[in-house]
Amino acid sequence: MKKKLQIMLAVLMVAVLALSACQPKSGEKVTIIIGVTDQIASLDPADAYATHDWELIKNIGEGLLVWKPGSSDELVPGIAQDMPEISEDGLTYTLKLKPGIKFGDGLELTAPMYAQQLNRLLTIGPSCPNDVADTLAIPYVESITAPDDETLVFQLKVPVAYFPQILADAPYLPSHPDKFPLTECVLFPEAPIYGVGPWFISQYTQNEQLVLEPNPYYEGERTPQVDQIIIRYFTDPQTLALAVQNGEIDIAWRFLDPELIDQLRGVADLTVGDIPGGAIRYLILNHTMAPMDDPNVAKAFAATIDRDAIVDTVYKGAATPLFSMDPPGFLGATDAFDTMYQSPNITLANEFLAASGYDENNKCAIELWYPPDHYGAATAAWMELIKQQLEAANFTVDLKAQEWSTYVTALTGGESYQAGVLGWFYDYPDPSNYLDPFVYNGGMGTNVTLAAEGSDYGEAINEKAQQLVDLLAQADVETDIAARTELYQQAQEIYADLVVTVPIIILGEHITYRSNIHGSDAYGAAETLNIATNLEFNYSTLTKTP
Repeated sequence: MKKKLQIMLAVLMVAVLALSACQPKSGEKVTIIIGVTDQIASLDPADAYATHDWELIKNIGEGLLVWKPGSSDELVPGIAQDMPEISEDGLTYTLKLKPGIKFGDGLELTAPMYAQQLNRLLTIGPSCPNDVADTLAIPYVESITAPDDETLVFQLKVPVAYFPQILADAPYLPSHPDKFPLTECVLFPEAPIYGVGPWFISQYTQNEQLVLEPNPYYEGERTPQVDQIIIRYFTDPQTLALAVQNGEIDIAWRFLDPELIDQLRGVADLTVGDIPGGAIRYLILNHTMAPMDDPNVAKAFAATIDRDAIVDTVYKGAATPLFSMDPPGFLGATDAFDTMYQSPNITLANEFLAASGYDENNKCAIELWYPPDHYGAATAAWMELIKQQLEAANFTVDLKAQEWSTYVTALTGGESYQAGVLGWFYDYPDPSNYLDPFVYNGGMGTNVTLAAEGSDYGEAINEKAQQLVDLLAQADVETDIAARTELYQQAQEIYADLVVTVPIIILGEHITYRSNIHGSDAYGAAETLNIATNLEFNYSTLTKTP
């Protein structure tokens, strides 16, 4: 009996020692390091429009409504007490704030303060460089008011069936009045940057790293499970992949090339989570800058693109050719660009060019721009392939690269570049979000409409562009599904005829992480650290074991 007791005590002692070894040392912070090749373009909710910017804003902030972690189809109350009360005519949304909502510095959020900050979207938003207000606020919202300290009222211009989804987006999150004044955009405020969400930005060194720490006043459902999140910025995917493989970082997130993902799948102590999604790549054409202001040139451009070659050569089959901005599976999706141009069709492309006086002795010269790191090294590879495809027709192409924060502002501003590549992921899961932003109010640099004072849609540059605006505006408010489907099908035909943009491919996403990093089993998609197809990355679900 004594011997058994000694064995049991010995086993117990080993277990205690093992448990002690697993605990962080006293005073030692539990930190998770996330590596990205993204760069920040803006942290102002009235301006930010990139996926990484929104990810940061949504982690330091919280909306009236939020997507349930791991879900892309379930909205739940965030800082609102309940889901919105919607008037019978669909024009008035009323929500009440939960009591005691505070920013990370202790400032209490009231409905009048919130309404003031949200109204920046309607006042200074249209003058901010990234055009988010003209896409997600101006066409829909008439006014935002606060009749008392806890109530917010959104008065819409027209009924919008997907407005609750818009309320969950970064532009509708509370911003701190000390960092984001009512009269100007502040793209890069100095740290600390406080929101009412689970984290605040305590440090930020541009292009190097950003540090998040828990908001001590946060009382919501997304309580942080670790002491610190560090976002580390890498200049290229290869270095990012090596960093996660060597344990220098805990998570590699956006973007790794297909070849790197394949290599990392075979590395011990690493998990690669596959996230199916609606991330697309496409080309913006500036319709007010020569030679893209010539419809024949734009159509010739569309006719040359060989999407299958891009998928097979660059992505090794891990992508899908895209023939409309409205991806497969969304309401009314068609293959309008394939039907119209049957690309690659060099003969057709040269016929379009010949109609405008271009031939093998007088080729059409264009500049084609891309960000070298923001979407991963694969972008440079397929942009080079597109250059070759265009030059198989009577084009000459000057391929140029520009750093992301400068590039995205210049491209979407519609004044600097003839053509350039962008990626897109829906702000809300509806076909309108894959079409409207590239048509209304300058169209994110397409310039098929020009911004016009007092207009929700801008001034169309020609009759066909006006037809497209009218169709999309009808579809925005149509509640009958069959009628709405038909409107989107018609709109895609005109969109392709105008070559507003050139859709290229649709991609899934991947996240790679060390074996001691975990998501939450309380939500869906734990194998992808609770990131669902909407790419919502809630840092608060992350845990780390020694």
